[in-house]
Amino acid sequence: MRQFILNPNGVYEHIDTIPANRAFLFGDGIFETMVYSEGEIRFWKDHFERLSAGIECLKIQPFTYPNIHLVNDLVKNLPGDQSTYRIRWNIYRSGIGKYSPTEKGHAEWLMLTDFQPAPKVKKEAYFCASIKIPPSPWANCKTLNALPYVMANQERMDRQMDEVILLDLNGCISEAGSSNLFWVKNGIFFTPSLENYCIAGVGRKQILQKLKETGKDCQVGSFHPKDLLNADQVFVSNIAGISYIEKIEGRQYDCQPIDEIDSIFEMP
Repeated sequence: MRQFILNPNGVYEHIDTIPANRAFLFGDGIFETMVYSEGEIRFWKDHFERLSAGIECLKIQPFTYPNIHLVNDLVKNLPGDQSTYRIRWNIYRSGIGKYSPTEKGHAEWLMLTDFQPAPKVKKEAYFCASIKIPPSPWANCKTLNALPYVMANQERMDRQMDEVILLDLNGCISEAGSSNLFWVKNGIFFTPSLENYCIAGVGRKQILQKLKETGKDCQVGSFHPKDLLNADQVFVSNIAGISYIEKIEGRQYDCQPIDEIDSIFEMP
């Protein structure tokens, strides 16, 4: 693992420890999880668009706007021959203070780790009853306050499951534990709306674009667990790729790969 922080001169500086900050104290910021491969951050335009929306939503006011090309150049010029990384890019409000911010600017922290593709199949999933995704103005953003997902995945591990499916407060399907959710019934694709408070996933956006380009019907809306249980095929997506769900609460699903969807995330 490598860590970098953006110094006052606008240069990423390698660090071993992270100074006290509002990300650590209050979860006051957002992040992007990105894949770097073959000299470029994949889907970088979509990552930057989501990051910009998150900055605006949280009313962070950068004096100098975050530069994804600077991130890309840093990784590209690292010594060594590794060509693929998982990048965690934190953007958080600068200063310390208490609940009331003392500064309007921002700070940046990067973490680089080895990239691990999503597993092709997740054996068993279940609907989480203890954790719901609450409504908020920043529900679609990847904020640093990810406690609902932490607790849901803690429960998932305790139950020895491979995936957890989260509902919103109205009982509608929202997303999976760290992924967006899709399913197929009679050749039609379905996925929850952003109005169900799921993260606006970059992988989700790529899938929706591909389905539109290939003329496939995809219904985006509010759905209940019974809709998912009646599906022919279920899969989850994040920037690491696609995972097909084999079983949900005793129901078996087709795990045959969907070539046009899998191809979105193929590594060179």
